Amino acid sequence: MIRILITDDHQILLDGIKAILETDTKLKVVATAGNGLEALEVLKTKRIDVLLLDLQMPKMDGLQTLEHVSKQYPEVRVLMLTTNDEGSIITTIFKKGATGYLLKNSSKEVLIQGIKDAYEGNKVLSPHLTLKMIESLSGKPKPSAGLIPKVTRRELEVLKLIAQQYTTQQIADTLFLSTNTVATHKRNLFVKMDVKNSVGMIKKAMDWGLL
Repeated sequence: MIRILITDDHQILLDGIKAILETDTKLKVVATAGNGLEALEVLKTKRIDVLLLDLQMPKMDGLQTLEHVSKQYPEVRVLMLTTNDEGSIITTIFKKGATGYLLKNSSKEVLIQGIKDAYEGNKVLSPHLTLKMIESLSGKPKPSAGLIPKVTRRELEVLKLIAQQYTTQQIADTLFLSTNTVATHKRNLFVKMDVKNSVGMIKKAMDWGLL
């Protein structure tokens, strides 16, 4: 029996995924969580084999959660289940210790098999994401326009305000967002642009013509 923890901030998705997994007698959904902090609390008290983890969540996002789980519970297989198909994020997720990366539009069969493969320690990746991952590993310092990571409209708004030296709170007030949401956008930008701080992000954004 594979013991599973599903973590996603949308209750309807939690319920749907749980219902799908429970059709297989070899899988058991032990618990669900709405964010990374809740997932870590579950891991303190329950034995989990596979953690299904969304990337964008409030309070603690998927990347932060993955980092904690990899350090504190290395025996837990982490399978990211998200809508984000950016190659740079996928490679970062694997470097941080994830066992697999699947998209939420995957079929029931792909999801169930992915969990079983992850449980066995095999790397799992949605088939059409392989090319994106290879492209992100090419290491071009200044990619051509076609290889510049896709930045959403909201991420670009956050990026421009960061370049104007706005604080997280000021960005949140300007864009009518929560500070947690702004922090998530900043973290996604760091991952997509492969930088460690705002200075590096602004420099690369200027090199790529985003600013």
